[in-house]
Amino acid sequence: MVFGLLKRREAWCLTWRGRLVAVMAALITLMTAVRGCAPFLSADQPVEARVLIVEGWLRDYALKDASEEFVRGKYRYIITAGGPLLEGYYFSTRKTTAEMAAATLVELGIASNSVVAVSSPPVARARTLVEAQSVKKWIQEKDPDLRSVNLYSLGVHSRRSWVAFKRALGDRVKVGVIADADRSYEMDRWWTSSEGFQSVTSEALAYVLMRLRG
Repeated sequence: MVFGLLKRREAWCLTWRGRLVAVMAALITLMTAVRGCAPFLSADQPVEARVLIVEGWLRDYALKDASEEFVRGKYRYIITAGGPLLEGYYFSTRKTTAEMAAATLVELGIASNSVVAVSSPPVARARTLVEAQSVKKWIQEKDPDLRSVNLYSLGVHSRRSWVAFKRALGDRVKVGVIADADRSYEMDRWWTSSEGFQSVTSEALAYVLMRLRG
């Protein structure tokens, strides 16, 4: 002790073996998180429902799968949800992804009177939530007794869409989700392709931001 200002203390520190174990534990944790990220975001928890909501931006193969789910699940009708087209808007007779998806489903064999296109307005952010709110408004006006729906989405986007629709529809309507497989990359090795890396990381960030905003 020097003039009562300094005092000697002993401190524990990791040996090289301890540091090696710590690094290995960190790597194992990171690998587990990486491998589990895509499956977590690809939520797939359907409920008993007679109405199927299909996101309008889905690729054609996913819309085909959705049409098969409609028949297999014996749903009463399909709601397609989506905003303005980002490409082809000026020459297309259908101006929203909801309208485009509805037309595709009819071409795939679904009766036109079993498909309802619910279009949403153009927005710069929170598009999925706005689409869900548009669907909520339609349900309140056209089918107020509806109590459960299944949302048909694609890959890692499904969990965020699920959260958005649950928030919009509230406690009165139980919302399940069905995640079609994204065929543009391998789900269990998403980090090995640019498409997979971009999709998973962007959706993970968007999901975290959605949760933080409440």
